[in-house]
Order: sequence, then C-alpha cells, then structure tokens
Amino acid sequence: MERVCFGTLQVLLYQAKGQNVRNDPLRDAVFSSFGSDTSVIRDGALSGHLKSGHDNVPDDVIEAARNNDPEDVAENFRNLVIPMINTGKKTALVLAIKHVLNDDQNILTGDSVGWLRGFTKEHVLSASYIDLAYLLASLYRFAILNVNNKDCTDGIAEIDDGYIDRYTGTDGGIHVDETDSILKWDAGEILRPVRRAVITDADIQQDVTDLKALLSKYPRPKNIKVPVIVDDDVELNYVNALYDAYGDAEGRGRLTRSEVDRNRTYKRDFSQQRKCFYAMETIRRSLQDAVLPIEYKEFDEMKDEVNDGIYPHYIKTYDNGFDKLTAVTGFAAGMPITRSLISLLPGWIGSAEKIGMCHMLANDQIITWKEPEDE
Repeated sequence: MERVCFGTLQVLLYQAKGQNVRNDPLRDAVFSSFGSDTSVIRDGALSGHLKSGHDNVPDDVIEAARNNDPEDVAENFRNLVIPMINTGKKTALVLAIKHVLNDDQNILTGDSVGWLRGFTKEHVLSASYIDLAYLLASLYRFAILNVNNKDCTDGIAEIDDGYIDRYTGTDGGIHVDETDSILKWDAGEILRPVRRAVITDADIQQDVTDLKALLSKYPRPKNIKVPVIVDDDVELNYVNALYDAYGDAEGRGRLTRSEVDRNRTYKRDFSQQRKCFYAMETIRRSLQDAVLPIEYKEFDEMKDEVNDGIYPHYIKTYDNGFDKLTAVTGFAAGMPITRSLISLLPGWIGSAEKIGMCHMLANDQIITWKEPEDE
C-alpha cells in the first residue's frame, strides 16, 4: 500500500524536479520552508535515507513543522520549492500525489490533511483547482507530524522510477496554481487568506460549535455546599458588611444573626447572598487547587473587572446600606465579564458568581455597604 509519508513525497518531488536540481538542495528547500536550519546537516546520506524510509525526519524539523505559521510555510514552499519543479510536470506531480493519497488507507476520507478547515482527503481527491505550494506544504506537514517515515519503507518502494511520467501529458481535470483558490471542489472552495474578507454565518456557527466542543472539556465543578454556621475564617468581613447594611436600613447599628433571622426580608436576602458568595468561592478554590489549566491570576483579573464595573453605581448616594447592596449587586448580576479567561468556560460565570464576587470585594474590605460617615 502506498503511503503519504516524507519519503514518498521526496521521491515524487525528485521525479518532478527541474534540470540540474540535485537531491540535497531539494531536501534543504523543504526543510528550510519549515524554518529548519539546514546548515547543520552534515550527513550526506540523509537525503537518500529519507527517500527510502531508512531514516526518520530529524527532530528539529518536526518541531519546526509543529510551530511555524502555515501561511509562512506555504509562502516558503512557493519561493523555495516550486522553482525547483519542472513546469511541465506540476500537474503530473499533483495527479501522482492524489493517487498516493487515495491509496493510503491509513488516512480516512474526512481526515484533515491541511491547516484550513475543509482541506480534507476527500476534497483534495475531488479538487478541480489546487494551489501546489499549499498542497505540498500541507501534505509535508501532515507527513512530518503524523507518519513515522521508517514505517513506510514498503510503500515508498512501490513508487518506481517512472511514476510521475505516467501522468505527464494529461491535466486529469484539474487546474494547478490558480491565483485565487487554495483548493476548490464541486461543493466548496478555500480561498487565499487575502481573499477571505467575508465571513459567512456558516463560518461563524462552525467556529462557535468548535469552541463549545473545546471548552466542554472543562465542566464546572460542583458547588460548595453553604454551611449552616457562618465560617468566620472565610466569611467574616462580608457577613459583617451585610449585618451593617440591614442595621442601616433599620436606622440602627449592626444587626446580629438572630435579629436577621427574625426578619423575613433580611433572612431571605442573607441566605441568597451567602449562596452567591459560595458560588464564587467554588470557582476560586478550583483555580487555587489547580483543578483547571488556568492561572489563578485570572481570578484576580475578574475581581478587578467587577470592581471597575460596579464603581459608577457604588459611588452613588443611597438612602441606606441595604438599598446600596441591592442596587450594586443587581447591576453586577447583569454586567458582562470579558477580561478573564474564566468567563470563556460555559456555565462557569453567571449572575450568582458575579454577585458573589461583590462579596469577595467586601471580604477584602475594598467595598462596604454602609457609608463610613454613618458609623
């Protein structure tokens, strides 16, 4: 079975090369297209060993292929590799590559063989317009990152000396090196980046779907249960701020817990505010305990954003601390959170968590509900 591997591609490329193009410079052009430094290569047999499947691709080339910008790599292929190909053999090279790709049963029909969405085996095989530089850059990258060259010895051996010549003299129904299309098949087209000025609704919907699938890997942790007894080590400051707010509404000093429990409105509010606090405390502890691959500083970033967002409402004058509490937390519940990476995780940050962040600020004594001059 023929295989899409580095050795196969090098054999085909060598058969399609122009006059006076030697093996090593052709290999160096491919390596250099990925940003690998070819000046350190001193193994004179490497080119032949790669073409035969005797050697694997060097580690530095694999690393370069993994990290370099795809558009830069494609442009490098256009400038460094394409000029080495015999102009009259470009179409034959593409047809030969398509034949190998079709024969490679290790690559499924819908498997992506390029950077861009839609650059799949199926679409390459059915393509009528093909950008040769992008095709070579994509398949070389695929082969370097996904295929062990030494596993392809038998497949490479199936590419005989006259492989390319079988396709010379026919266009196979394709157009090579079109100016606009990277790849075009019956039902779709991938355009060059400079032409992708219009983003369709379908593109946006697909991006949203892909993003949701990625973020769904990080489900929200189960909420911490609100303890019956206030935990002074965790809640003291914000709870006292609530007691002050309730007392201020009654025209007196700080209420006690028993006094709050005897007032239906305050009792209900106190329970709800603690629920919100622990919703945010769940997030804080998850980050602190390294449950997520997100740095803890993102929590502080969110705290700063909430503090900035509520400030215009916080500095207003209110009749009492309870009114201030209600107004500020009510605004916080609906304010957007955009600066912290945590806000990207579906289901992590809702109204309760944003209200809970207000109580985090009160816990840090950054805000309070009762005006200082009233004390």
